[in-house]
Amino acid sequence: MINALWQSKPVTGRKKGFQTHHASPVFGWEAIESMWRREKDRRSKNISREVPGLQESYIKRDSWTKLNVRPAKVMQQEQVLAELAQYAAPIGQQPPSDAETTMMTRDYLRAASLLFENGVLSHEVINSTHCQVLQNIREGYQFFEDWLDTLLDENAQQKETEFLLTSPRERRFISWQTWDLLRVMYFGLTGLAESFLSRHPGFFLSPLRLNGSAVETLFSQFKARAGGKLTSLNYETSLRSYICKKNLAPKAVHHSGRDYRNVHLKLPDAPLIRKKDM
Repeated sequence: MINALWQSKPVTGRKKGFQTHHASPVFGWEAIESMWRREKDRRSKNISREVPGLQESYIKRDSWTKLNVRPAKVMQQEQVLAELAQYAAPIGQQPPSDAETTMMTRDYLRAASLLFENGVLSHEVINSTHCQVLQNIREGYQFFEDWLDTLLDENAQQKETEFLLTSPRERRFISWQTWDLLRVMYFGLTGLAESFLSRHPGFFLSPLRLNGSAVETLFSQFKARAGGKLTSLNYETSLRSYICKKNLAPKAVHHSGRDYRNVHLKLPDAPLIRKKDM
């Protein structure tokens, strides 16, 4: 979702960006860039920063940053939401000219935070269909659904808007691929929770264990040991290599797994023995 917001930045040949409805101002990554300039200005004046974890590389977003988890987490934290809200609605002062687009960007980031940081990646458990985690996920998803419904309704009433969700040139909403994956995630998780809790009362689900982020941290190490091409033929060899290194050097921690939510993944011991001849 953060990459989708970054792609809304104005470029040569692109006239439109994210819009909540027809004729609304275009919002997107410009509000994030403006926030970073304010952060640099505070630092130059020896004033405490509002978003300490924000870095310039998170704003420019190279190929590594786009695939890294940390920059996306920083963009969804409360400090970012508070900084954008305070800038757009200063107490006792006249709002800036870009206050409306800044609040739109803030609402977008808040919905993403509800979906992921306080939903799918939450440390809380799902023990009922009305728990806080599922409420956060529903509220975050509702933001994007209402946004899309508004654009579709205006498109049906005014043909000149010509909103085409599946068109690669459509920039007023997130790409249809991102929207499709978001729907799969939402209905898959909420459906699983409702089915599981109805069949197993008294038990709970841990959303952090259900998503693949923690698994990807381990999977990337397997892939590196396989020379970048992990298949069913070399998977067992990569697994044994990982377990060997873990047993021989228990204090060594791979950089990709350091401080990542402190999730401990248990792996079955793979005995180093040869298969007997059949």
